[in-house]
Amino acid sequence: MNSKLKWAAGIGLAIAASAAFFPFHIFEAALNDQFSAQIRQKTGLESHVGGRIALSLLPRPRARLEDVTVTNSAGSVVFQTPFMKADLRILPLIAGRFELEALTLIAPQLTLAADSNDKVAPSATPSAAQISELAKFGVLTIAGGQLAIKAQGEAPRVIVSKIDGILDPRNLPAQLSFVGGMDWNGERGNIEALIGKPRQFLERDVSPATLKIVSPIADVTFDGTVQGGTKWQFDGHIAGASSDPRVLMQKLQFNPAIPGDLSKVSVSGTLKMTRQSLAISDVSLALDKNNFRGSLAVRFDGKRPLLSATLASPSLVYTAEQGVTMPLRNDGQWSREPQSLAALAQVDMDLRLSAQKARLGRLALSSVGMAVLVSEGKLDMSLGAAQAYGGRVKGQFVLTPIDEGRDLKGNLSFTNVDMGSFLRDVARTPRITGAASGEISLQSRGDTVAQTVEAANGKLRITVKNGELAGIDAEQALRRAEKRPLSVPTEVRIGSTSFQSADVVADITKGILTLDKCHISGYGVGLDAGGSLSLTEQNMRLDIGVSPARRPEAMPGGRNGSILNFNLIGPWHNPNFILDTDSLIRRSEAAAALLGAQIKPPEPPEPLPAAISPDAAGARAD
Repeated sequence: MNSKLKWAAGIGLAIAASAAFFPFHIFEAALNDQFSAQIRQKTGLESHVGGRIALSLLPRPRARLEDVTVTNSAGSVVFQTPFMKADLRILPLIAGRFELEALTLIAPQLTLAADSNDKVAPSATPSAAQISELAKFGVLTIAGGQLAIKAQGEAPRVIVSKIDGILDPRNLPAQLSFVGGMDWNGERGNIEALIGKPRQFLERDVSPATLKIVSPIADVTFDGTVQGGTKWQFDGHIAGASSDPRVLMQKLQFNPAIPGDLSKVSVSGTLKMTRQSLAISDVSLALDKNNFRGSLAVRFDGKRPLLSATLASPSLVYTAEQGVTMPLRNDGQWSREPQSLAALAQVDMDLRLSAQKARLGRLALSSVGMAVLVSEGKLDMSLGAAQAYGGRVKGQFVLTPIDEGRDLKGNLSFTNVDMGSFLRDVARTPRITGAASGEISLQSRGDTVAQTVEAANGKLRITVKNGELAGIDAEQALRRAEKRPLSVPTEVRIGSTSFQSADVVADITKGILTLDKCHISGYGVGLDAGGSLSLTEQNMRLDIGVSPARRPEAMPGGRNGSILNFNLIGPWHNPNFILDTDSLIRRSEAAAALLGAQIKPPEPPEPLPAAISPDAAGARAD
């Protein structure tokens, strides 16, 4: 071989080696046709390569395709990807055929569209035979993919982005699996999915299925069977837990107005899920310190999601730190910050709760039955029946959004409630004991708590039997007023007053509670009170009269024969105690003389002697 032939052979080998190691862009039309034919043959879908196609032979045959769009027979886009890498089989390539061995999709985008009935469906569904052909592709790798779910003519409702994983069809037709990661509304998670019989699933039959999602805020596992087709359905078991339920609900764009911290939640039970609803029977639900059993369901076929549940718990705990405390500012006044009811308008609810024991803030209840209804932003809470402090209570609270903010109505009735135990839990320092029965009704409206208190109207009626009034010994004070009235101020606030009955009737108008009747019948003494309490300013002005029990008609202010009178004036928590000391002093003969001497006007000064009168002094000088 002469030197020219050697040089020609060397140049040829160099060109061949370059073509093997580096991509070249010749025969793009032929490669495009071969690739489209492969996709059509194996999936029944059409493909179009809008960019360039590069082919390299070493270290293994691989084609790099740009701007690839896959559509169905109707022309609807199944997915798009800016880059695709296709590993080719060597022997068919030597024979001049373009056969795929594996695919890598870089940043593919898949859209699920909803029809007019708001049913989400993929824009194209390959047949079972076509899916089985995917096994010939080997492993399908996805990098940076995105899944969007939307209704026709609307922006996507849900976007699952940054999908990275491996779809393994090599066991087809037996099973199809995917392992990878994804971002859901900014939350990163890992996912494992398995369809046991993909052929049956795609033929609208039932297939075993497993889905497991692990993320920093929630873990959930679905294990059961799934039915394919336009009316797909999952039946099986669900088990999940979340360390931050409120963030999870925000990510799911599902924000029911559930009060409390919700620092953790876990759920397990038998799940039935369709496109329009999910229902969990025999559910075991843990919310913070509470454990419930029962059923739970969510429907999505109305204007708003409907959350319904029937749950029972041996012990229900809802602490004051979770929102039972009154909304006061740091200065002790009612808050004037507008309060939004937008959360009530997002989700309708029908919740039925029962508990053997319940601790609501500082209140202790038992045999509790509650219902919470939310419809079009209107909240209706009712306490059907509950045992509390030896008696029974029931009530209702209705909150309705209006143009001015909200309209509030509520009522509460109770029978034979132990006031001492009740006030010991609520106020820590019980001032009155006995068995209490009565009813309270309120209505108001406003945009802030302060406006609501200022506009409050209602009525109050309470009767207490066989109790004690702490902080005043009215009977002892009455005896002292007859014999030693000056000692009353130091003794009247020591001890307590036992009574047979106490009746209170009051009217509430624009935040002011006015006593229509307040009479306490003691064993040796009677007390009557009049005056008002301001709910707005949180202060009181009460006039109290004490009289012997034989004169129950005694009224405050010295009218109709009351012997001892005093006032309570000032803030609720620490009012001033003011006695009518003048009337007490007048009851003591010696003290009354002193009182008269103190108020007797001074006598006029005696006139000067005539000798030193001004006239006499002037005559002497002359």
